[in-house]
Amino acid sequence: MTTYGIRTITEQSLKAWFDANVSMLPGVQVNIGQTYDLRSLPAVILYAESADSHPDLNAQPLGNFSMTVKLYVYSSADDAATDADALASHRARVENVQAIMQDLPGLKAAWTQGTLYHSWLKSDEEAVADRRYGNALTYEMAVVYPAA
Repeated sequence: MTTYGIRTITEQSLKAWFDANVSMLPGVQVNIGQTYDLRSLPAVILYAESADSHPDLNAQPLGNFSMTVKLYVYSSADDAATDADALASHRARVENVQAIMQDLPGLKAAWTQGTLYHSWLKSDEEAVADRRYGNALTYEMAVVYPAA
C-alpha cells in the first residue's frame, strides 16, 4: 500500500466520507484540495490547509499531526426564485456539511490511512460576492500516519 502525505490522506478520507453521504448534498459538486477540475455551483471544496506536529508531543511528533482543514461551501444566488430563498438554501447546505462532519464515528471509519483521533469545528465565516454565497468552515483535526 502506498502511503501518501498526511494532507493528501486527509483530503482523500474526507472525500470518501462526503461521497458516502451524497444524499445530504444533492446536486452539490465535491472537490478536494487545489484542483484544476472544472467547478460548478453549488460546490464544496475539502482542503487540508496545513499539517503541524501535534503541540502536546513537542519535538517527538511520532507521525502525529494537528491539521487545519478548510471546507468551502459555495452557492449561487441565481439558483432560487428569490435571494432570500437562495440564502436559505445555502445556509441549509452549510448545516448539512456541518452535520456530515459532526458524525465523528462515521468520519473515523471512513479514514483511508492512519487514524483520525478527533475533529473540532473552529470557525464558520460567511460572505457574499457577485451573487455568490460562500462559507469557510475551519476544522482542527488530530491525525496520525499509519503504523510502519
